[in-house]
This record gives sequence, structure tokens and C-alpha cells, in this order.
Amino acid sequence: MKLAPLPPLPGTAPRGTWRMGTADRDEADGRLATFAIVTRPNPTSLRLLGTGFYLQPKGGFATAAHVALEAQELISAQPHSVGISHTLPDGRTKFLPIWKFFIHPTADVAFGVPRFEFVDDKTGEAYRAKVLALTRTSPDPGAKISTWSYPLHRVLEDEAKGQVLQLQPDFYDGTLLEFIAERGPSVKLKPPYYLTDIHLHGGSSGGPVFNFDGEVFGVASCSYDGAEDIAFVTPASALLEIPVPEIINDDGGERRSVTLAELAARGQIIAR
Repeated sequence: MKLAPLPPLPGTAPRGTWRMGTADRDEADGRLATFAIVTRPNPTSLRLLGTGFYLQPKGGFATAAHVALEAQELISAQPHSVGISHTLPDGRTKFLPIWKFFIHPTADVAFGVPRFEFVDDKTGEAYRAKVLALTRTSPDPGAKISTWSYPLHRVLEDEAKGQVLQLQPDFYDGTLLEFIAERGPSVKLKPPYYLTDIHLHGGSSGGPVFNFDGEVFGVASCSYDGAEDIAFVTPASALLEIPVPEIINDDGGERRSVTLAELAARGQIIAR
């Protein structure tokens, strides 16, 4: 079923003005490095929760903590009800359940792990995600920045499949206004965070925020209800503080804990 494109949302960046650089320094199709996080408790009920982006080829990903907390609550009530809605290289979109989240205790960032890998049903081979590179360096106030996310979407009824999701991700751009190191205007976030003028629509939370070189310096957090020129962004460096088991599985055994920074030092996550 070929779908007509949706009209762009306010704040969409002009076509061709931004790029998304992957860890191998290729310019990526954003749909291969990012995804929508959706809840699908049954085939006739779909809802967008937020955006995520890959940090590891096998599917380890980043998103906002508040998106992860909502997803975690839904998963605890009904396993496999929240997942990644990811576009495959051939253009198909598939749903993959999310297994676990590891959430930062204070910053609005989280690391997630899908239940399975995406497998090509024709060849039986696992797909490898395009991975984005984190940077610990903050752009200067006044710098142009962008985010890539999935707010533009619609839910369609399909007699054979139930509800299906039309996703139309894009860049939304703006300016970094200020770095908030201590007390700031957001009542939801604990500093440090960035104040920007990106138009952050619902469903954008958890998306990567890029400097002009296409590196991820932040994670889209939140805005004020109805605001068109205020958005808060959490430093991507906070992701590196998250502890995870060195071996992530569900056997219930005790595992040595490592931070994502340690995984980055081993080359398992790209942070520059």
C-alpha cells in the first residue's frame, strides 16, 4: 500500500540542510539509525511514545528517561507491548519488542535493549543498525542545531493487519540558546541541560540532537505545552554515566556492572 506523504510540521528543517553522521563517518539515511518507540498492546491499538536512536549495531539504543519510564510501566503490565518501529533497508517497517531499559537516576536519558535482533526473513541474516556517534563537546551558544524525530505520523486502519503506522521522520532545527549548569527554567529536568528554540512536537522526546557536523551532543527532552520556540535538551554525555550489566541476559544471575563510558572505551559505543 503506497501512502501519500504527510504535510510537514512547523519547524521542519529545509530539505538538504542537515546531515546525520554515523559512527563509521558515513552520511546515514536517518531511518536506519533511528526509530519510533510505539506501544501496541493489540493489533487494533497503536500509539507513539517517542523516538530512539542506535548506539550499538545489534540494537542497543538511547532515548529519554521519561519515555523509558512510561514504556517500562506498559511492559510490566503486558510484555512485548512496547517496541521499536524500525525501517529496514528495503523500506519495510517492522515492530520489534523492547526487552529492558537502564535509566539514568537524575538525567532524562536511558539505554534500552530490544528483545530480539531484526532478521531478514528472506536470507535469515540479522540486520545491523546504523550507529550514531556521541560527542562530549557542547556547541557554543548561538550554534545551529537539529534533531531527527518521528512526531509526524498517522495511524491507519488495515482490514488484514489491524492498525498500521505511517511514519514520516525528519529534521527539526533551531539554535542552542544557553547551557543551564545549575538552576534553570525547566521544572521537569535537573541540570545540566540545554535551552534551545527547536519546535519540539509530541513524539520527539528521546531523539538525537546534532551539532552541525552530524554528531549527537544531546537527547531531546521536553518543551512547554503549546510552546513553539522552547525545547530542553539533555547532554548526550549523561548516557555514558548509565551503569549496565557487563553481560545483559535474563538468567537472573549477578553480573559485573559497567558504565556506557567503559563500553565506549572498549569501542562498543562510539563517543568522541
